[in-house]
Amino acid sequence: MRILIPLLCVLRAYAQQDAAIEKAVLAANAQVTLAAEARDLDRFFSFMLDTNKGSIIQNGVLSLTPADARARLEPGFRAPLKVEYRWKQQHVTVLSPTAALLVSEGEAAVTSANGSFTAPFVQSEVWILRDGAWKILHAHQSSPPR
Repeated sequence: MRILIPLLCVLRAYAQQDAAIEKAVLAANAQVTLAAEARDLDRFFSFMLDTNKGSIIQNGVLSLTPADARARLEPGFRAPLKVEYRWKQQHVTVLSPTAALLVSEGEAAVTSANGSFTAPFVQSEVWILRDGAWKILHAHQSSPPR
């Protein structure tokens, strides 16, 4: 019994830590979503860690660096007049005190000069805690063909 009580206290502390990490990652992802909806490319990419080993995969296209990803995404950030992201599911798996995986399912409602449409998508993101802020090391997003 003497061992069980301290063990339960340690497990409770880990559960509380995981819950705090989950909340922080979801809050950071909400900020990324707002930046994307505002069509603010600088703010959007401020959440990406600098890497040359695979920053973003989008619909089967690999961008090794954030600069590559930015060049690929920039025309899309300029084109739509309005984009709204609606999350259907978001699940955080805490990998360590400084790493987490976020898998999500949602839809993008896009309004452009040519009309409106809604496109479903799924994505996964590896989040890393750096200098006190949660940043995306890698993201993978895909949409089924329309």
